[in-house]
Amino acid sequence: MLSHVIVVEAIVLSTEVYSMTQKLSKEKQEQQVARAERQEFKAELAEQAANLPRKPRNRRKTITLIVFAVIALLVALFGVFTLLPSSTPSSVGLPVGTTAPQFVLPVYGGGGSGMIDLRALRGHPVLLNFWSESCPPCRVEMPYLERTYRQYGARGEFALLGIDQADPKEDIAPFGKVYMITYPLLFDPGGKINAAYEVTAIPTTYFIDSNGVVRSVFVTQLSPKTMRQGLASVGITIP
Repeated sequence: MLSHVIVVEAIVLSTEVYSMTQKLSKEKQEQQVARAERQEFKAELAEQAANLPRKPRNRRKTITLIVFAVIALLVALFGVFTLLPSSTPSSVGLPVGTTAPQFVLPVYGGGGSGMIDLRALRGHPVLLNFWSESCPPCRVEMPYLERTYRQYGARGEFALLGIDQADPKEDIAPFGKVYMITYPLLFDPGGKINAAYEVTAIPTTYFIDSNGVVRSVFVTQLSPKTMRQGLASVGITIP
């Protein structure tokens, strides 16, 4: 009887073990199927992503850099065309053929003293050079103006006047001594004469004929070529 009971329990245990084994096997198969489905889904997503049109990387950053580059280029071009001397006569300033505005200004340096009245110079060509000691092209230009004036102007062929309004008037005389300027250096208090001659950049030089008419305007550092052109326009020829 006891052996019979043991056999029965063994059979029951064996059945339960088989059932559990079958259950575990089924769960394992289900897990494998789920894993395979996930892998397949991931593969489909990767394929879809690969087929999508690619957007440019850092598009906003690229556009920003392009905008800044364009702005920098425009600023550089503005500096070139406004700050560097021009190689040709400029259309800026009073038009050629205009009667030169009259003025009376004090001499603060160079040669001469007292006041200069432009009307008193009628009958002689006049060169008006608007300058400032803080202007590098002006400082380069002034020794050439002085040499030209000593060679031709001092003999009475023309008058040369330097007009400054940007610097303290007390600085004009020491500056003239440093550069050994012999033509009159005038001071334009308040810049009224600069405004009358529509001076927007320096150096600017007007060539005025003996009748008081503007014949040439150069918004640039004068060179031997532009000096010859300007003097020729007021009837003076130099080599």
